[in-house]
Amino acid sequence: MRPTPHAPGPVRRVTSGIPAVVTPPPRIAAVIRHVAWVGIVAHAGFIPMFAWLGHARLAAFNVLSVATWVAAAIANRRGRSTLAMWLLTVEVVAHAVLAVGTLGWGSGFQYYLIPLIPFVMFNDRLGSRAVVATSVGVFAALIALRVGAPDGAVAGVLAPVLRYGNLVIPVLALALVSFYFRRASTQAEQRMESMALTDPLTGLLNRRSMEQRLREAAHGFQRTGRPFSVVMADVDHFKRINDVHGHDAGDRVLRSVAELLGERLRGHDAVARWGGEEFLLLLPETDLDAARDVADRLRGEAEARLVDGAGPGAGVTLTFGVAVFDRPMRVDVCLRQADEALYAGKAGGRNRVVSASSG
Repeated sequence: MRPTPHAPGPVRRVTSGIPAVVTPPPRIAAVIRHVAWVGIVAHAGFIPMFAWLGHARLAAFNVLSVATWVAAAIANRRGRSTLAMWLLTVEVVAHAVLAVGTLGWGSGFQYYLIPLIPFVMFNDRLGSRAVVATSVGVFAALIALRVGAPDGAVAGVLAPVLRYGNLVIPVLALALVSFYFRRASTQAEQRMESMALTDPLTGLLNRRSMEQRLREAAHGFQRTGRPFSVVMADVDHFKRINDVHGHDAGDRVLRSVAELLGERLRGHDAVARWGGEEFLLLLPETDLDAARDVADRLRGEAEARLVDGAGPGAGVTLTFGVAVFDRPMRVDVCLRQADEALYAGKAGGRNRVVSASSG
């Protein structure tokens, strides 16, 4: 089978700059943002209900509750999520104590205390002592209500509304907390995986990740006999760029080269920052001639596009070494062939492509 012709694939974006160090918002901010509307709607509904039942004190307290939840939502939007968390925690405990103390354990208002424990624990900006103390306090309030509150419940047509509503709303709040905890955990795992596999400066694969890709490609050759090529690319006179224009300019050059290489490869190709100013390309199902054509096209584009890569009038060029894995060998042997070809290109004047067969 002939190797697949190597044509430019869809443009793939890579990181074009060092991301600024920005402190991410606390995880609880998302929880409060979505739970707040549940609390506001619920407390607004309690106001006419308690007024109809003749409990003016509870109705008035729920006016204060709505104001507290609105204030917490505003504080959360302004980046003060911990303050918002404390406002909601105090309000929920106070509301549960007052409502259960007035209407009895059977009213079900004590169930609102249950989501508070995971809610507080979800605040990753809160110290462990504060989390433990708050959780113990909430649990103690629940026990105290069970011991000290009357057993009675609201009678009449509102009885089932309270019985089921005061179970559904806390469960909904608990579900929201659990959902965002799961999402935050998944995102954290994805960030850690990305950090382990990518180069932080260029956004390309790092050496460890590329070594795994190379092992997989070698195993694939054993199964199918289809060749693959490796291309080493090195920025010419990179030390001089750093010395003359500064390390910031050197970083800009590396990012520009990474973007160029990432844009011009097929979807199943891979490119990594191999170390320092060296990059490594893995071209599956590509023979030596096709890989050399790819490298020569990239060399020409680098020379044309990076004319001011290190600064005004400071052009950047690349030298390439190409090798093919088309017979049983070790991956490190193929890499050494590409490296030797690259060295020959450097010795021969730079800004050129040398393949292992001619190196």
